[in-house]
Amino acid sequence: MKQTFIILAAVTALLFTSCSKNDSSSSNANPNGGSKLQFVLTDAPAPYDAVNINIKEINIIMNGKNGDSLVSYPLAPQLSGTVNLLTLKNGGSMFMGDPFSLPAGSISQIRLVLGDGNNIVVGGKTYDLKTPSAQESGLKINFHQTLEPNGIYKIWLDFDVARSIVKAGNSGNYLLKPVIRANTEAATFGAIRGVVLPSVAGTTVYLLNGADTIGSTLPEKAGSTYGEGYYKFINLAPGTYSLSFNATDSTKYMDSTINNIAVTSGTITNVNSVTLHQ
Repeated sequence: MKQTFIILAAVTALLFTSCSKNDSSSSNANPNGGSKLQFVLTDAPAPYDAVNINIKEINIIMNGKNGDSLVSYPLAPQLSGTVNLLTLKNGGSMFMGDPFSLPAGSISQIRLVLGDGNNIVVGGKTYDLKTPSAQESGLKINFHQTLEPNGIYKIWLDFDVARSIVKAGNSGNYLLKPVIRANTEAATFGAIRGVVLPSVAGTTVYLLNGADTIGSTLPEKAGSTYGEGYYKFINLAPGTYSLSFNATDSTKYMDSTINNIAVTSGTITNVNSVTLHQ
């Protein structure tokens, strides 16, 4: 798996809360020569009813001439209680706070501190979501980014829920071992979107770059705003990708693959609709 995926020991970047689509990152650059930074959370969904995470604090580790320093990112006032990660799929996102001024320099790490009340809902029943001691000390995401003077940066954390939750035997215990892809938004990013039917096949769509799995998602169900079978992958570096469509029951529906999907800078690549046949 690509190193851009960060496997943490406990919930990570579930950060953000303001579900507003208004992008406040267009604020003017820092007149003092510093930079502005904003975090955004998006999600690759999983077959659960809900995955609720409580973010208590986020800290940024900056590298400086006199050693590392810790800067606390101001959370949005709306970030109280828990956030259901499954509301952030197929291109959905939420902001953790407003653009925040930082001195020019380098980021080496992001640390997230979780509060209480993390849980998962499966089949209408709620279970505690177990997280390790990092809940108190902060979940560490190694992320290296140089902040140029007067720069404006938006850091996306793509949380792959399906690959981040582990069921511990038949005891009803669930563990959170997050898989996250972190990157900085840039005009060079592209996206892929399409439709796969029928929804009763319970398809999971995997995005691959060569032999590496970049992400996964669950298409929208019938009656959704985006339309039945809709899926989307965002913040993709230019290159050539493949999509693998895997049905829940491969004895009833045949899996399918699309290769050689070209992604170019600043564009959305539309993929032909796919129908899984029995």
